[in-house]
Amino acid sequence: MNYSIIRNILGKIMILMAFLMLLPLAFCIAYQEDLINYIAFLVPIILLLIFGKLFNLKKAETSKMLAREGFVIVGFTWLIIALFGCLPFIISKEITNPFDAFFETCSGFTTTGASVVNDVTALSHSMKFWRSFTHWIGGMGVLVFILAIIPESKEGTSIHILRAESPGPQVGKLVSKMQVTSRILYLIYIFLTISQILLLWLGPDNKMDFFNSLIYSLGTAGTGGLAIDPQSLEFYSAYSQYVVAIFMIIFGINFTLFYFILIRNFKEVFKNEEVKWYFSILFISIIIIFISLKMHNVYSSNELTFRNSLFQVASIISTTGYSTANFDTWPSLAKGVLIILMFFGASAGSTAGGMKISRVMILAKSTVKRIKNMINPRKVETIYIDKKPVNDTISDSVQSYFVVYMCVLIICSLLISIDNFDIQTNITASLACISNIGPGLGEVGPYGSFANFSNFSKLVLSIEMIAGRLELFPMLILFSPKTWKRRT
Repeated sequence: MNYSIIRNILGKIMILMAFLMLLPLAFCIAYQEDLINYIAFLVPIILLLIFGKLFNLKKAETSKMLAREGFVIVGFTWLIIALFGCLPFIISKEITNPFDAFFETCSGFTTTGASVVNDVTALSHSMKFWRSFTHWIGGMGVLVFILAIIPESKEGTSIHILRAESPGPQVGKLVSKMQVTSRILYLIYIFLTISQILLLWLGPDNKMDFFNSLIYSLGTAGTGGLAIDPQSLEFYSAYSQYVVAIFMIIFGINFTLFYFILIRNFKEVFKNEEVKWYFSILFISIIIIFISLKMHNVYSSNELTFRNSLFQVASIISTTGYSTANFDTWPSLAKGVLIILMFFGASAGSTAGGMKISRVMILAKSTVKRIKNMINPRKVETIYIDKKPVNDTISDSVQSYFVVYMCVLIICSLLISIDNFDIQTNITASLACISNIGPGLGEVGPYGSFANFSNFSKLVLSIEMIAGRLELFPMLILFSPKTWKRRT
């Protein structure tokens, strides 16, 4: 284990976090907030700078990094940013319970969008911005940002960090240099975010002033979903709802495809099998929910029925978690489709959570392959994605991930059941956290809250959110004794 490189990179992360916290501090100044809010951000900024400098006093012995160092760096990074990120809420006393503050911060950085704040309108502008800004930071990944601004090691081993933090079964470089790849990803991310802000702000919706446009765009870009209105986007105009829905779908697409569009390599986009599955699942889900809602006469007009169907499917499959309706009251078929989408998630390489469509594809094709082998054992079957063979290592890793995913989901559901909520609430609360969705059903529905869970359950769900955002293995590796052995 190369402890020195871990220490140095964690120090850089702390310094970066200190500078990022200057943005919510600017909102304190802009809205002339109380002195306690200035202190709430200044204290963690100072602490982060001190620890960051201390961690970088001694240079790393070598810049060489193995996969396990990448996993450890990612795991510790997300724990550190969650711990320091919750300090503004605690110091300002806008969230007094430390477990609540930690839960809210984990929900922000992991882009989950689950909340323990019952009256979000009571929060100051700086705290509202900080909640949503954590979405934006966590969406693309704080370590991807670090890779974009620090020089790449001669060995090029920073790919291990990107692989550990980025969602999906495979992560590679867009170009030869890791630093350039990270910069391309962030430039695309920033461009799309600014585009949504302008479309909402300059649109016909009077409720969408600049601040609201900024907050909802940051949440959409990070596929987070922490709203600043009690009913999320329900009472905004149809225009705003359509804009947010479209951008939720966009941010659920693999960012590599946007790069191919930029360089006019449209062939790679059109032949991408995952994006075809993604839009097929979207289309089929919208049609099923639309029919279900019409059969039960839930809404008066076809347009409203379609809009709510589109919005909630986009919100759940992209794991954003915004809502325009209380889907907890929808017919069972419609709710069943949404629960399935909670498992699926969106594309690998996007800012969304969940299993990822690419894994669903591999699992489905592996199942078909197994059935064919049972019928004809002598026939050799191969799984293809984008007309390329998927090797057994990737297929096995996807199956292992699914098993671990289900085990963590079940264990956490059982752990939080000590609070004695109904099964629907416990399972969907755990599912919403591990898939980084936000709302579930029952007590944690779109108009509900996680506030009534015990401190123990909130801690369990907080760790589950981080584990889900990092796709489980970086967090599990932290607890393995072999991880901490020095290299021989």
